[in-house]
Amino acid sequence: MNETHLKNISLKNLDLSDNFKNFLINNLNFDQLIAVINLNGHFLIIAGAGSGKTRTIIYRAFLLIELKVPSKNILILTFTRKAINEIKIRINSFLPDSNICIETFHSLAYKYLKKYSQNKYFKILTVDDALILAKKTSLYEELLKIFSKDILIKIISLTSSSLLKEYYFKKLDEKSKTLVINFFNNFEILKKTENFYSFNDLLLQFYKLLNLNLITNNFQYIMIDEYQDTDNLQVDILKLLAKNSNLMVVGDDYQSIYGFKGTSMENILNFSNEFSNVKTIILKENYRSTYPILNLSNEFSKKLKYCFRKSLITKDTSLKKPNLNIFKNHFNEISFIFEKVKNILDLNPNATIGILFRNFIYMEEFIKFFESSNTKFNIASNPFLENIFKNKFYNTNTTLTFSTIHSSKGLEWDYVFIPLLLEGIIPSSIGDALNLEEEKRLFYVALTRAKKELFLSYPLSFYSDFGLFKTPSQFIENINSSFFNIKRG
Repeated sequence: MNETHLKNISLKNLDLSDNFKNFLINNLNFDQLIAVINLNGHFLIIAGAGSGKTRTIIYRAFLLIELKVPSKNILILTFTRKAINEIKIRINSFLPDSNICIETFHSLAYKYLKKYSQNKYFKILTVDDALILAKKTSLYEELLKIFSKDILIKIISLTSSSLLKEYYFKKLDEKSKTLVINFFNNFEILKKTENFYSFNDLLLQFYKLLNLNLITNNFQYIMIDEYQDTDNLQVDILKLLAKNSNLMVVGDDYQSIYGFKGTSMENILNFSNEFSNVKTIILKENYRSTYPILNLSNEFSKKLKYCFRKSLITKDTSLKKPNLNIFKNHFNEISFIFEKVKNILDLNPNATIGILFRNFIYMEEFIKFFESSNTKFNIASNPFLENIFKNKFYNTNTTLTFSTIHSSKGLEWDYVFIPLLLEGIIPSSIGDALNLEEEKRLFYVALTRAKKELFLSYPLSFYSDFGLFKTPSQFIENINSSFFNIKRG
């Protein structure tokens, strides 16, 4: 899949002051500038890790306001409240009176449904609401014989029925499948009776209103962050929402890691087929990582299939290679990481450090070890983990963070540790059928969180509730040793 080169694009064509032109030139690299100043039509911005994708969206918003486009005609869509707040803060620092619409798909759907829907008094289904409704069904107790309470809550409150079938439904026997189907039929009836909408219902109802032309929107320019995280319904909504708009989507196919939530990487790969006359721009310059870390990330990315092939570049000239440490056992691995963290913080108490895990279950031994040594740490925000480790020590001011790789996306640390690089753990073999391509992308995300130094490690063997693991991960076994500093200890 090739980049579309844009020719004859110039700031001279835009009615801007010299000061504003210099402002853009001084704050954007060439590819970012091209993405910012091309305003009319549909654009796909493939933004490599650490390449300034949010900056590109924000400066495009600055440009539109400078060109006298009314704020009400600009929409920025992203996927989390945290991302919304970050974008708002950065825009308001330059345009304090801007009223640009910055929403998630769900918050936008909520606002339009409250304004245009005949059913204006719906309530959002919370986890607590979902559990109360589930208990009102006659089949709740029977269902607890099939699923644990935690899994059941997750299914009924966070995922759609299609995900249920794919991830939890397919292994059940026929009797259990019938029970589950009947339970969810009852659950849906109760939901409608008590006028609850799940997050998925919000999008479905929003789509229906758009499809019936019952919504008036004045969005002339629409920009979407993290487009690789869209699901098919969100793309269908976008087609209706943006049919008379100039659309720019920004994302990185290499960082599509939420397939278990129903997102589809095909959406970013097929954008040019779904929308007309799309121009593609690739942001390749990385501002986060050292050259050796980026070199390893680029090498690993060659293993990815079905993607926009890209190799990131950096102006960094560091020569410190990523470390690959091999230990006799897991205790030695934890001890080494603890000592290394201690040394880093002794030299620089403000250094940021991330220890990344494929699954939260592998955090527990680290947590016990670090707690016993009175070391302060934080666990990256995640509602599920906060429930699991609710009695554990938290310190949000500390610079040391334990995180799953999924929760690390969008974050960065000076020093990153990725332990337990064993086949079956990374890539994971826990749960349903292994999606090796998504596991590769997940590891790529982990590698690209590191700014200054990267420490990869594994013990010769590791035993857990899931069995014995003793084979080094294929993700590092197949990479030339010249990319690492290898130590055995």
